[in-house]
Amino acid sequence: MGKKVALVLGGNGGIGSAAVQQLINDGYFVCATYFSNNDKISKIFNEAPASLSIHQCDVRDGVELSKIIESILLTHGAIDTVVFTITTSLKNNQMLELSWDDYKNHFDLQIKVMFFTVKALDEQIKMKHKIKFIVILTEYCISNPPKGLSHYVTSKYAALGMAKTMAVELSQYKCTTNMILPGMVETPLLDSLPSKLVEITAYQNPLKRNASATDVANIISFLASDKSDYLNGANIAVNGGGVLS
Repeated sequence: MGKKVALVLGGNGGIGSAAVQQLINDGYFVCATYFSNNDKISKIFNEAPASLSIHQCDVRDGVELSKIIESILLTHGAIDTVVFTITTSLKNNQMLELSWDDYKNHFDLQIKVMFFTVKALDEQIKMKHKIKFIVILTEYCISNPPKGLSHYVTSKYAALGMAKTMAVELSQYKCTTNMILPGMVETPLLDSLPSKLVEITAYQNPLKRNASATDVANIISFLASDKSDYLNGANIAVNGGGVLS
């Protein structure tokens, strides 16, 4: 039996690249997408070329994304795990300062990619080849959101709704959908946030630190494994106990 195949959408980000590395360590062949700045996954590829392929893609373009998924299926036969880790730089602006385009950009990245991916995998899903869908959300889906991130938080709530629907509707095809709700994670995504906010969040956490990308990747590893086969529609908070659900 060949390696299982994982598709990591947004493999160049902090969490995405950590997920790529962890899944390779777990024995997967990983296909990772990126939009720009592929330095992190290029480095991983140079270290493990036999276990990784990288694909430049604007995931908001359904035709482009479908072609990449079709190519992966032609090469490998099936995709066993899909990890949605896509996000974009954050504007720390309050609602009255944001435009609808600010919201739409986040919605497109969160919802379009999930919709287009499921549609592209339609045939495999209906053949009842088990796929594990893993959706990266935010702990703000179970807690009060901070000021200045309404566009980001709102799109994550929309992704939560999509993921729950996938968990219900796709389970008949032996697919599962589970969600990870990280607290503040020390990645470049935080660069646009006030440094004082990042420091205070770490200080107030029961474990006295923010999450690392590896903390999240470890849970992705578990959800991709056979050990999670009976989990479906679960929300796993990775936040050191900062918010209890």
